[in-house]
Amino acid sequence: MRSTTLSFTFVSLLHFSAGQHKHRHAHRHKSIRAAVSKRDRITVTDSTRTTPTEVPEIVVYVDEYNSPIRTATETVVYVPITTETPEAAAPKTSTVYITPVSSQVTPVGEPTSPASPQPATPTTQDEPVPPAQSAISNLPTPPAPLPTASNESSLYGVTYSPYKGSGGCKTADEVDDDFAVMAQSYGVIRLYGVDCDQVATAYAAAKNHGNKLFLGIFDINSLAQSISTIAAGVQNDWSIVDTISVGNELVNSGGATVSQSLGALSQARTALRAAGYQGPVVVVDTFVAVLAHPELCEQSDYCAVNVHPFFDPNTGPRQAGYFVTSMVKKIRSRLSDPNKRIVVTEAGWPWQGESNGAAIPGMSQQSIAISSIKSAYADNPSNLILFTAFNDMWKKPDAGTFMAEQFWGMGGRYSISDESDER
Repeated sequence: MRSTTLSFTFVSLLHFSAGQHKHRHAHRHKSIRAAVSKRDRITVTDSTRTTPTEVPEIVVYVDEYNSPIRTATETVVYVPITTETPEAAAPKTSTVYITPVSSQVTPVGEPTSPASPQPATPTTQDEPVPPAQSAISNLPTPPAPLPTASNESSLYGVTYSPYKGSGGCKTADEVDDDFAVMAQSYGVIRLYGVDCDQVATAYAAAKNHGNKLFLGIFDINSLAQSISTIAAGVQNDWSIVDTISVGNELVNSGGATVSQSLGALSQARTALRAAGYQGPVVVVDTFVAVLAHPELCEQSDYCAVNVHPFFDPNTGPRQAGYFVTSMVKKIRSRLSDPNKRIVVTEAGWPWQGESNGAAIPGMSQQSIAISSIKSAYADNPSNLILFTAFNDMWKKPDAGTFMAEQFWGMGGRYSISDESDER
């Protein structure tokens, strides 16, 4: 593991949030949005270097409490420990973790063409980074994931919401029509709550089309009622349930504290076991929240994390898959069990909306980004749930989320129940 010391002045940054839910579980992804001007270079002293060397890196900035704040792709200059630079002499008041974008390094001053991002070289063992380590570490690729709980291990998962663009609930027939489309490409279908009779309608559709369900308890203040609704909705046929989540991005959005989320997780697991469900029970939160509070993963039956590369203004569509796997590697480095399963429970790209720096919406951009993300998980597709199956026209556009909130349906796809409204 390469470890070098970073010295630079800490600048106040806006909180980076990968998403929060409002209005029927709406995904409202908070952006960095002009948090800090991009640095020309970050200078790092490295005793292994004999000459100054620069390379593009993905950087995770953290505050003085070692909590992640934002990510960015920066030019990092590694200099020998004997090289004097103004930045090297500055007092260290913050820490970043850096993952290389490319294995190629370029001596400073030599002309070169821009380096293209390259996938990390697989290794057989992780090297954990202590949470309070004031250093920069290149994190190796994690070991092979553990077996999944689902029989649909050869297919990616996808998220789904049972709401019409008009705001009403989809009928059982409309849900079945949607499942008929999703079942062609996806194994596990992720839902977020129990309203709109969605557990019962999704159960019937999943049985009809051969899918598994990732169910969710959205309101952690009504655990007993939600669990009762889930048990009735699946007719106590737990074989069709892959996972049950307790909350979604509550720590990230400020909807619950870490202790409240973990308390709800424990209570829900106990009640679900008593109801006959023996499968995984997890807390789902953003990679930012999990990096700051790895106990959200530690106490879940596996680590469930939402990772959206679109909200990093320095990540373009072609780097989307690399961004996702880089964040997963950083999370793995914080866990006490390096073999714990990590599932990305949301990852996608909008096809319409405003640009966020290098993150540009569009049909071709979405296709490139989704292909990049899927390629990164080609060997373990069951550990990836894509966002989302259909456009969510029931959501409201918002400048804070680049007016893209409604347009994450892969391929620009509308649900059959919404198609007539869009013609």
